[in-house]
Amino acid sequence: MNHCLKYLKILLPLLFLLACSPQEDFDALPKYLKSATYFSDEWVLNFWNSESDHMEEELQQIAADGFNSIILVVPWREFQPGLDPIAYNEYALAKLDRVMEAAKAQGLWVSLRVGYTWDYWDDGTDVRARFRELLADAKTQEAWDDYVTTIYERANAHGNLYGGFLTWEDYWSFTGYAMSLGNTEESVYWASYSGYTDYLRGRYSLEELSRLYGQEIAAYEDLYLPGAKQPALCLLYEFFDQWLNQFLAHNQELFPNLSMEVRMDADRVYDENGDAYWYGHEVTYGCQASTYTSLMYGVPIGHLNEGERLEAAEAAAKSQEMLDSVLAHTGGKRLYIEQFLYMDNTPGFEHNAQVKDDQLDDYLRRMAEILKPRIVGYGVWAYRNYGNNLLYNPQFALGEAGWQLENGAAVESYDGSSQAALPAGGRLLNPVASEGIQTYVSFTVTPSASTTLSVTLGSDEQTVTVGESGLVELTYENGGTGLSITADAPCHIDNVKVYTRVQEGELYQMDGSEGSCIQAIRALNKKLR
Repeated sequence: MNHCLKYLKILLPLLFLLACSPQEDFDALPKYLKSATYFSDEWVLNFWNSESDHMEEELQQIAADGFNSIILVVPWREFQPGLDPIAYNEYALAKLDRVMEAAKAQGLWVSLRVGYTWDYWDDGTDVRARFRELLADAKTQEAWDDYVTTIYERANAHGNLYGGFLTWEDYWSFTGYAMSLGNTEESVYWASYSGYTDYLRGRYSLEELSRLYGQEIAAYEDLYLPGAKQPALCLLYEFFDQWLNQFLAHNQELFPNLSMEVRMDADRVYDENGDAYWYGHEVTYGCQASTYTSLMYGVPIGHLNEGERLEAAEAAAKSQEMLDSVLAHTGGKRLYIEQFLYMDNTPGFEHNAQVKDDQLDDYLRRMAEILKPRIVGYGVWAYRNYGNNLLYNPQFALGEAGWQLENGAAVESYDGSSQAALPAGGRLLNPVASEGIQTYVSFTVTPSASTTLSVTLGSDEQTVTVGESGLVELTYENGGTGLSITADAPCHIDNVKVYTRVQEGELYQMDGSEGSCIQAIRALNKKLR
């Protein structure tokens, strides 16, 4: 089906609702922020390098479902690929302007998740390393400050910026890296370089440190970053928490009222007898000068996570208990649950506690009264089910970037969109890799006549003949390295996806049709007034 017709069929029933819905007053903050994380018809890793041809319709849909805001995930490296000298990705910045204005037209506020770790920007480095350098490197810190200031000023100029938040998890790689080093020269270096040594110097005696390390620490200069089984691990977490607090306080000078997603999970540590206990991060829950505390909350938090399938009443009671456990340490501040994971199908976490499928509606309806006195707002992550598209520039927004075009193939503007134009014998190639795992390939095609396409992933070739515009969907059981699309007659290719799984939120399916939870979410939004 033609994409315009598909979206028209979805949107026609909403026009009356939208005509009757008042626009948000951007001079007054809403009582409750009701947010959908927005990355259009892609996902967070390639949203900023895609076109989002149907942005206006998508945001209109979000508003019609009772949301009054969106969350934009703003990856640091993709927006600011250059640190020294500082350089910005102008396409991403221009798209930020475009989304802000499109959201404003629908009466939607915008919150920014600042500093997201992951992206598809390939500069040959481990992106986690630049986040670790924030602990000590002046040039990296200077570039970060410029990024935060730029993003804030750019978004705030549009008049519908609600606020933003950092997340603990974007900086968490430091702890894993620290624990991996062992008692080595590199670990001693990083202990000093990161500020860990100086932090302990003013707080613990050498005798106390020797006891916690289980060996003699003759001088502070001998300190190294502790491993996972050492009692001294509690010191690493203590240092990291105070660094997060200081880092947030500094960033609030650049981005007013910036909040932080705090870590609800406690971490296993061991005492001097080898007995395990749990280290909590409550010291960060106040979020410094912010007027609210941000967090990700999912149903599994607080449960044993041994495959439990929960009744709605049980899950709601535990949700109330866990939210109250955070509120006890916020100094009276309410919560912005910017990722409310009422369900989660992430591979590898099947053992996590979940609400029974037939109880999800009841759970979401029960949560309205639980949330009201405790939150400034909430957000959903997967407003629309998405595949983990492995492609950079999947909609040719950046021309040929990431692609190889052969035999006369080229990227051109067609039907209001950038698309790959393939003549007879034209070929489109991408080095994408998904070896050894079932992989799905899809794309839209507009043929000039009946066209047979040869679509190869790795060594697996499949052919499909198309006579009219539509969506091609193929499955490759064992994946492969290298995607190739060849046409035997002229056609246009767009919206290419290569993915291995679908993340579900059960609000909207990948094709835009309604999911099983959308009515309950609409009801929740209606109650939060």
